[in-house]
Amino acid sequence: MARSYLSADERREQILDCAQNLFFTKGFEATTVQDLMLAAGVSKGGFYHHFAAKEDVLEAVSQRLAGVSTQLIKEVMDVPGLTAFERLNQSLRALRRFKAEHAEGILAAFAALLRPENMTLYHRINRVNIEAVLPLFAEIIAAGRDDGSFDVPDAHLAAQAILALGSMTHDAVARAITSKGTGDARAANAALSAALDWQGVVIDRVLGLPDGSIQFVEPGFVDALLPAED
Repeated sequence: MARSYLSADERREQILDCAQNLFFTKGFEATTVQDLMLAAGVSKGGFYHHFAAKEDVLEAVSQRLAGVSTQLIKEVMDVPGLTAFERLNQSLRALRRFKAEHAEGILAAFAALLRPENMTLYHRINRVNIEAVLPLFAEIIAAGRDDGSFDVPDAHLAAQAILALGSMTHDAVARAITSKGTGDARAANAALSAALDWQGVVIDRVLGLPDGSIQFVEPGFVDALLPAED
């Protein structure tokens, strides 16, 4: 690949773009630094100017992906006049809307991440995303505790519990994605919808709210994201 002049920041982003594609398609473990250099069109010195090792690239890719979630939540937090309850519901709505608007790319990424060879990548991205979102959710929940919206003794622990719930839908998400376009698609979508609905109920109970207070997903969200019939 012919090299063109890019600023240091642009070159770093180019390496991350290529790395994300390679990690998703080839797997993190199978991707070498040489693969990254060839894909990005950089020399060995150019690569190591930005990253000390392949693991640093993985961390940077994970941070960049997590940045999407944090930016969406921060935009809601910057809206004046909202209660903590409204901020949490609108943050979750913003995340759902982003997933719906970028469904094709997100589903392709999930399908890649759920492959056995990508477990290292999956867990790293998940960990970094939780670490990035945790303080924002904790801040919202603390405000809700102070204004009486939420009944929680510890906002940080409540935020941790809510974010940890994502792991309970892992198998249902994997089944829904792998069943797309098959005879099992409707049943898989129904199972995922039920898991997400239950996740919403658990969030309500963590926050001391009546069931159905937090709108974790809208009716039909899974079928819109993963149509059972192509």
